[in-house]
Amino acid sequence: MNQYGQLVHDHNRRHRPRAYSQIPDPARFFDEAGEQIQAEVTARRDEILGAQRPGEDIETYRLRSYQALTIAEDLTLADHQLLQPESDETDPEDWEDDPILERHYRHLAEINETIHTAW
Repeated sequence: MNQYGQLVHDHNRRHRPRAYSQIPDPARFFDEAGEQIQAEVTARRDEILGAQRPGEDIETYRLRSYQALTIAEDLTLADHQLLQPESDETDPEDWEDDPILERHYRHLAEINETIHTAW
């Protein structure tokens, strides 16, 4: 199971217990989900990154690739259906004690600020 599969596995076990309990083979399900997310992230990264620009050195291209990957990952994970709460868990107070979500939202805010500053 890749990092994305583990992320959605942990999230579902903690924040979607009813849905999680109905998955017949969690290891296979989250392994496949992780692979799907990886493919989505890679496709978005490639779309954001584009081709190497004329005169762009390899180090600058690598830096842009890393930035594109971070943005693609954040966009993909923020919208992914397996990372949403169950319908009765919409109270924001339920999420305040979750350090993973807090770090995720703080990271998204930093990316948003960087994007708006760069453009």
